[in-house]
Order: sequence, then C-alpha cells, then structure tokens
Amino acid sequence: MTKLTCNAAHCASNKDNCCCRPAIKVQGQHAEMPCDTRCQSFTEKGEEISNSTHFDTVNNSLEVKCTAMNCVFNQEGDCKAEGIHINGAGARSYSETECSSFSLQAK
Repeated sequence: MTKLTCNAAHCASNKDNCCCRPAIKVQGQHAEMPCDTRCQSFTEKGEEISNSTHFDTVNNSLEVKCTAMNCVFNQEGDCKAEGIHINGAGARSYSETECSSFSLQAK
C-alpha cells in the first residue's frame, strides 16, 4: 500500500491534504513527465455524490492503480512507491491534477 498526500483541496475525498478513498487510479499511459498524468479518481466537492462513493475518513495507506507504464514505480498497473503526492492545488476537475511523484524509467 502507498502513502498518499494530496493538495487537491477541491476534491471531495481530500481531508487535511490526505485522501479518504480506499484506492485511486492515476492515468497517463504514455506519460513522460508528471504533467502528463492525472488523478482519475478526483471528484469536485459539491458534485452530487452517492453514499457508496463518498469517503470522509483519512486513509493513510491506499491502493494506487496506475496506467503510467513509463513510471519506475508502476508494476503491472500497481504503484509500488512508498509514498506519492497528487498535485492539484486549484484543481476543479481531474484534468487539472497530476502525480508529482511520477519518475520516468531509464530507457
């Protein structure tokens, strides 16, 4: 499990710069830089959220699924980094977020 910090304060799952979801998914299949990635799990606060998708308890260690195949931490679609940071300080949609911990594999 990965320790995740997140500054996407407008995300419904963000509490005190931590994620409350049990798992997230990072997109960026052909990413070569952090700005090529996105937190697909971002949901803006205020959007209608059902009880089955609302999380409000900080999860200090969560599963991170990842499509960024060029990242050194990606192992068969799972992030194996000890800790990652999702950046999106002013984000209002998932397209304004990124995995700042993305690191390009040496080729």
